[in-house]
Amino acid sequence: MEERRNNSRQLTCIPAFFESKRDSQDLALIRDVSVTGARLFTRVKLEPEEAVTLHLYLGAESAPPRKSEGKVVRIERRDPAQSDVWAFEVGVVFAEPITAYQAEIEALCKRQEAAGILKR
Repeated sequence: MEERRNNSRQLTCIPAFFESKRDSQDLALIRDVSVTGARLFTRVKLEPEEAVTLHLYLGAESAPPRKSEGKVVRIERRDPAQSDVWAFEVGVVFAEPITAYQAEIEALCKRQEAAGILKR
């Protein structure tokens, strides 16, 4: 798969939800993220250029989600044999880089690696 982002990606599993013109809230799982964009799995098909607001759960359960606005730049239907819950893979570019969240994302990735959730 060709590299679509210029910034370094962090492989991760970030629970999230998003707001779009169609739904006030829908679940997503962010699979990788950089300060300029994210690849996420969703249950709903979004449209290219559609505006979304992502809410990323980066910290402890009681911490509020981090918010970022962006737009859909890519959508693909995932192989049904591997996607019983997350039917669509979506590329989102953020309206503004999320550099303020970078340290939290890196810390979450390290915790997930230590717990065996992620493997490099």
